Amino acid sequence: MERNTAIDKIKKCLALGKSNNPHEAASAMRQAQKMMAAYGVSDDELLAAGVTEYWEKSGANRTPARYEAALARMIAKAFGCDLVFTQRLYGPRSIKGGYAFVGVAPASQVACYSYGVLFRQLRRARAEFISTTLKRCGPRNKTARADVFCEGWVMSVRELVIPVELPESHSQAVAAYMRTNYAVTESMNPRQRVPGRHAYGAGDYTHGARTGRRATLHRGVGASVNTQQLLEK
Repeated sequence: MERNTAIDKIKKCLALGKSNNPHEAASAMRQAQKMMAAYGVSDDELLAAGVTEYWEKSGANRTPARYEAALARMIAKAFGCDLVFTQRLYGPRSIKGGYAFVGVAPASQVACYSYGVLFRQLRRARAEFISTTLKRCGPRNKTARADVFCEGWVMSVRELVIPVELPESHSQAVAAYMRTNYAVTESMNPRQRVPGRHAYGAGDYTHGARTGRRATLHRGVGASVNTQQLLEK
């Protein structure tokens, strides 16, 4: 029997353990305990059985820009997910940095999808801003001012994803999954590039916010603008 199948059977036994029939309940609990011992299944694994994670590539291998991390955090929070920046195999030989969205299914998949859709729009908006507004800037200030533009863009798209209050059981399940699969993590400080004193464009942030209002998040792979509808699908 595969481990996941065993976990499913253990959960069913635990559910039967709540039966009003004392003999049935006792038998189910004994069976659950026996299977947990046989397969080495912990309480946290059972609690986290409904949690999944989906990974989406970042624009950086090690340290993402502050605006990018802010977008990922905003989406993870809206869908009740934990967020981990981690490197994964991407293609046959390449290792890339990216975000693992950890949540009770289907929230993690929808959060990952939403991040991918919005991040691609952000990169296109950034490239257009650089080519039209910053074409005469030096490389350093061009990158820093484009980052400011992106921070405004991210602030603006918050309206696209409406957070909802999820059951406490979801938070407990995600916490159990994190203890089991990400017991040791390190805090990360995203990269922030600041324009030179005489190069700062006061309107860059505002320009980004205005552009961000044109962003869209269409339904797809279970995705929708309304988080509550997403989680009820």
